[in-house]
Amino acid sequence: MSGEVPDAAPASVDAPPVRFAPLREELTLLAGPALADGSPSWTLHDQVAGRFYRLGWLEFEILRRWHLEVPQAIATDVASNTTLRVTVDDVMAVSQFLALNNLLQRHGPQAVSTLMRQAEMRKPGFWQWLLKNYLFFRVPLVKPDRFLTQALPYVSWIFTRGFLLVTLAAALLGIYLVTRQWDQFRTTFVSFLSPSGLITGAVGLAVAKVVHELGHALTAKRYGCRVQTMGIAFMVMYPLLYTDVSDAWRLPNRRQRLAIGVAGMGAELTLAAYATLAWSFLPEGPVKAAAFLLATTSWIMTVLVNTSPFMRFDGYFLLSDLLDVPNLHDRAFALGRWWVRERLFHLGEPVPEELPVKRRNLLIALAFATWIYRFTLFVGIAALVYHLFFKVLGIILFLVEVWWFILRPPLNEVREWIRRRGTMTWNRRSATTAAVALGLLALAVIPWRSTVTAPAVLRAAQETEIFLDQPGRMDAVLVKAGQSVAAGQVLFRLSSPDLDYKLASQRQKIQTLQWESAYRGSAAVDPKRQRIAAQELETAQAELRGLEAEKAKLTVTAPFAGIMAEVAEPLSPGEWLPAKERLGLLLDPAHPMIEAYVREADLHRVALGDRGRFRPDQTVTSAVDGRIQDIDDTSTRVLSRRYLASTYGGDIAAREDSQHQLVPEESLYRVLIAPAKDTAPASLERGRVTLEGVRESLLGSLWRRTVAILLREGSF
Repeated sequence: MSGEVPDAAPASVDAPPVRFAPLREELTLLAGPALADGSPSWTLHDQVAGRFYRLGWLEFEILRRWHLEVPQAIATDVASNTTLRVTVDDVMAVSQFLALNNLLQRHGPQAVSTLMRQAEMRKPGFWQWLLKNYLFFRVPLVKPDRFLTQALPYVSWIFTRGFLLVTLAAALLGIYLVTRQWDQFRTTFVSFLSPSGLITGAVGLAVAKVVHELGHALTAKRYGCRVQTMGIAFMVMYPLLYTDVSDAWRLPNRRQRLAIGVAGMGAELTLAAYATLAWSFLPEGPVKAAAFLLATTSWIMTVLVNTSPFMRFDGYFLLSDLLDVPNLHDRAFALGRWWVRERLFHLGEPVPEELPVKRRNLLIALAFATWIYRFTLFVGIAALVYHLFFKVLGIILFLVEVWWFILRPPLNEVREWIRRRGTMTWNRRSATTAAVALGLLALAVIPWRSTVTAPAVLRAAQETEIFLDQPGRMDAVLVKAGQSVAAGQVLFRLSSPDLDYKLASQRQKIQTLQWESAYRGSAAVDPKRQRIAAQELETAQAELRGLEAEKAKLTVTAPFAGIMAEVAEPLSPGEWLPAKERLGLLLDPAHPMIEAYVREADLHRVALGDRGRFRPDQTVTSAVDGRIQDIDDTSTRVLSRRYLASTYGGDIAAREDSQHQLVPEESLYRVLIAPAKDTAPASLERGRVTLEGVRESLLGSLWRRTVAILLREGSF
């Protein structure tokens, strides 16, 4: 084996040799797991900083000889005693790595000032600190390492095969007993709707999360790791327990690291197994409700959240250990960015790290999946913080969230493209990228869109919904759906025994008052008392006329000639109906009308006289052409056409308020379109209308909508 060391560049004969500072005494070098190619690895533990560094064979051999201090001497000794071909550049690269991570001893005032300057540079400013910590921050509560050391002998039985078998048996028995009482089990959730139920649920959930974290901590302690802290983390003010088991990186055994990562979910599943069994034997009450929560909701939420590798929860560390890829996200993101640059511009840059093709493709797929997941998550968080805080702060935090977490990362990547423009050359991929980009830009800025589409209904110009003004009993239904009726024709006849009784009583009262008035007129009665009696009679007669008018309303007639398009079903004689009950829809088929609802952002593009075409959802009616006849000046506050609401299968997003009225979620304006042909449908027809309006680009439309939203949400 040759002991010669190839130099990166010839050194000056007169230049003094570089001497390295010694390693810090607090560092610990531990054996690590075998790498993917089978080569050994080592873990360098910085106990003061709480950091771990994975080293390969080359770095390990260099560190073993660090006491030689001179790069040439270290490289020569490695080459002489191993099969490695080491250059001085390799040694200098390790030296740079050690210096950047402050792993070398430093002495003197200059070293102190350098360290202080580095600490000051790493210290974020107030606003940057606030930006990073208002969404997520940790509060350490306890240092449990001593307690865990003392408690481990007393709970070591939970790690035995016997306990696992007993737990599986308890789970199977609990599931069997629950299936025997399935209906009762399903209805247990109702008990959480009370205040005491909510408190019980919160306590049960807290117990489950404590058990989860103890699972991580005790398993880590079982394998000899140090558990530094346990505490509470807050994500958008939602509390989450956490346990610092970063010491697990010391373990060379991957199975042990996986066991620590999965122990939290395993502990909750164990708790769920015994809670399921206990539910069948517990009496009704809060404890049984808590057992239901532990048996269902708690562990399901835990599995859904913690198995995801897209955030730094248990699933991320499990996948990192399973693939044996430390810093999984950073390495996946680096590969993902490299893949994008190569596909778009074919820069010919080397892969960030050499990996097997399948492993590399897996990490690239993970990078894209994580980006998509985080984009969705951060959009949701932005909306949450907007609604969580008062309006001024909500708007500020929303904009900050959108900029920092959603817009800034892709813009940083675009800056990297610009920085690399000097190395870019025209090739097939870059030309395709440029052509697609120009095409998308043209689609965005050229006003090629000339039409405005809106949800609409084709209806009769004259129509009315018939409602019952007075409660009553249905005596006769004198009309059918689709039947032609004349103006004033009786449609429904109802009666009200209560109203008949009031009428009879009022008539009797009037007769009595008339008799008294006649008697007082013939007798010598004070004129003042005669006037009072006359006023009482007049009031009674007015009340009678009111009751007779109410009775007349029980006979429902057609206000105009037309077709009874709809009749409420079922309606049968003898049925009691409340006031405001809808009885049907009457329309005049001679004159049709198209009623559309245009979004506020598109309103400026349409005007009176513009042409439009209505296309029904159902193919019973052909398309109907027409021109805009009227545009409302104010937005629609209440949607009268329920058929257009999303709750009824329509295209307009609407919600039902406390008065059971449909309120549109966005600003809409009613537009009436007069059809060219006077042929109205026999009933309402839902569809969409296409209006010929002013041309507008996609970018212009996006800008108008953004401004409209900002103006609307910025109003106080």
